[in-house]
Amino acid sequence: MSYFDNIPLSTRIKTFIVTSAGFLLDGYDLNAISFAVTVIYKQFSLTTVQYGLLLAASLIGMIPGSILFGWLSDKMGRSKIMGLDLFFFLVFGILSAISQNFVELFISRLLLGVGIGGDYPISSTLMSELSPSRSRGRYLTGSVAMYWVGVAISGIVTLFLLPIGNYFWRYVFLIGALISIPIILLRLRLIESPRWLVSTGKANVKEISREMENKGVRGVVDLFKGKLLKITLFVTSVWFLFDVAAYGIGLYYPALLEEFAFPSKYEAVLGTLAIAGASVLGYIIAELLVDSLGRRMVLLVGLGLMTLLLYLGGVYKVTGGILVPYFMLFVAFEQWAGAVTLFYPTELYPTPVRAVGQGFATAISRVGSVLGVFYFPILTKQIGFFNSLILFGSVCLIAFIISILMSKETAKKPLEVTSEGIK
Repeated sequence: MSYFDNIPLSTRIKTFIVTSAGFLLDGYDLNAISFAVTVIYKQFSLTTVQYGLLLAASLIGMIPGSILFGWLSDKMGRSKIMGLDLFFFLVFGILSAISQNFVELFISRLLLGVGIGGDYPISSTLMSELSPSRSRGRYLTGSVAMYWVGVAISGIVTLFLLPIGNYFWRYVFLIGALISIPIILLRLRLIESPRWLVSTGKANVKEISREMENKGVRGVVDLFKGKLLKITLFVTSVWFLFDVAAYGIGLYYPALLEEFAFPSKYEAVLGTLAIAGASVLGYIIAELLVDSLGRRMVLLVGLGLMTLLLYLGGVYKVTGGILVPYFMLFVAFEQWAGAVTLFYPTELYPTPVRAVGQGFATAISRVGSVLGVFYFPILTKQIGFFNSLILFGSVCLIAFIISILMSKETAKKPLEVTSEGIK
């Protein structure tokens, strides 16, 4: 058993709660805007392009945020900047709530996204480095699952605030910002990653050397050399393609249910809550299987069934109330692929570039999510909703094929074994 497998359980549980809260806030925020934008669209007289940009604003901000904070995490330590990223969420969440026009709201959400993006590499890297080898997948999958808990909380808050009128969205944004305050305070007390301390020479462990942690890797440029280049190509391409489909469709569930299933906004909210519940269930099942079946199998099953369901939905033109169970089934298996694509980089990159590698992969994936979110409404107008499902199914199929060819099994192995060096 690795030295790092003996970290006290209480420390792991605390780290899990505090780091996964970042994913919860991400889910809350992105779901809040997907509900709110249907009202903001009329209040701010948005064009179709502005509508897409507003939905994609946080995702755009995540691109520089994930790389910057990932790099800082590798240089300064994981715990030192854990609260700084969510400070963006607090400040710009409040500014989003009081925005008076498209420009103010877009800029606020863009900068809020910088903080959300920064949280991905820091939280997932710290959780990966503190988790025991035998159950690391459960910890990481559980952390990612909190995204959909955030979606559910956002839906419930929205449901209760809808009666106050068309400005309900301001209070939804404000509540999200305020939720971040206790999380920021708790993050100030987290311990530093022992792997990072060994990697930087600030701690010594008898059974593992600094060289075993670093594997000859020194900095960010090494992500594009030797064996690490292959890893970079794999994690970025699959995550990019997955996010094109997952976010491209996912942020439009409320709008799609209103247009193709229910005339009532309340019914659309309830339908979206049911979809969020199915997502959490999908994560729970994935969490039970990710260490026993392995990362590769969970990833392939998730991508394969996403592909199949999108093709079926497009070919058979699924509409009406059946859209809710259809999307519930889709998102349940989407989470299998989503969880693995999100934390795979933390297991494949060595400690000196683990966070920046995760950050770079996150950034590329956000490019995919921005493209999906921006073009989905345009595609539905040009080629129709059902042909769009088929197109996105083809995107998932490409990710599935790449995963068959390039994915590596990392379950139940210590990070010094799963990670690669340049040679």
